[in-house]
Amino acid sequence: MRVKALRSVGIESCLLYFRRGSGSANYTTDTPVFYTTQPEEIHYILNFYSFDAIIVTTFYNQLELFRHVGYTKPIIFEHQGFGPREQAHQTLVNAMPYLNAHANALLYPQTPHIVASLSTLYPHKLHFSFSNPFDIDLFGYRSNPQVPVPIMAWIGRLDDNKNWRDFLRLGSVVATFIPNVALWMFSDPTLAEPGEPEQLQAMTIELGLLQRITHYHSIPHAQMADFLSQVGDSGGLLCMTSKTEGATAYAAMEALSCRCPVVTTDSDGVRGAIIDEVTGLYYPHGDIGAGAAQIKRLFTDTNLRKKLIRNGENHIRNEFSMDKYAKHFAAMLRYMGIGS
Repeated sequence: MRVKALRSVGIESCLLYFRRGSGSANYTTDTPVFYTTQPEEIHYILNFYSFDAIIVTTFYNQLELFRHVGYTKPIIFEHQGFGPREQAHQTLVNAMPYLNAHANALLYPQTPHIVASLSTLYPHKLHFSFSNPFDIDLFGYRSNPQVPVPIMAWIGRLDDNKNWRDFLRLGSVVATFIPNVALWMFSDPTLAEPGEPEQLQAMTIELGLLQRITHYHSIPHAQMADFLSQVGDSGGLLCMTSKTEGATAYAAMEALSCRCPVVTTDSDGVRGAIIDEVTGLYYPHGDIGAGAAQIKRLFTDTNLRKKLIRNGENHIRNEFSMDKYAKHFAAMLRYMGIGS
């Protein structure tokens, strides 16, 4: 999405990853993508393309590598989240030797805990903060065969922060007043924390949810629009149970773009997409009763549901537009003396 957005204003990009992963199949052939950590290979890539700037996302310790292979132009460190607040702040403390020595500027979304940490730890750096882009024309609502039962969906890694346990607890309560509710869980087993899949299976059996849950593993990104559209059309919703989200949660943005309403905890990073009672519904983290009550409202209040779907789709189209991102990014580069 970023490469496409930036291309619209004449900025060409390449992508470098330090290892392959399950998302490697999501790229189009018109985007140069490289996978390596070898200094000599990175040196060759940098010399061949003669980049005007490098944006390093998350891997702050690799900033030194780019300087080591001779790159002298601006490097912008992009922070998209490091887990729970305390962990995220400590990670940024650990990153200080790398960022202070090698980063010319910091780029991040307007997530409150990210803004607070970076402002406190790096007051002397150039700061740029704007929303990530979302291509709603590419990833939006699609008409699909109707699913005969209402669906509660969950998307995430199997780890403590994404908090799949509360999703199962909520599903168990919701089943008492929506007897035919189905639970769909989307995850990537290769990213699961050790022991979590086994605990998921045990808790599923304990709560009597085995026949309700369908697991979808490593679904290609392009297909998720079909699934989320089906969830919304079923009268269902996306349930987000995270403790902390870093950048604006893409799962929430994707759901809203597909007319799938969202019930969520206030995980900080979700605030850009979800405005309580306007584009979605919040419930207090850990309060299963309150969460189930919000879910019940979405299942039963037709007018509320229609309002949230309409507002949500419009919000994503306007706030996270590709055009807005490209203009912010180009302005950032110009401020740093890059480009015209």
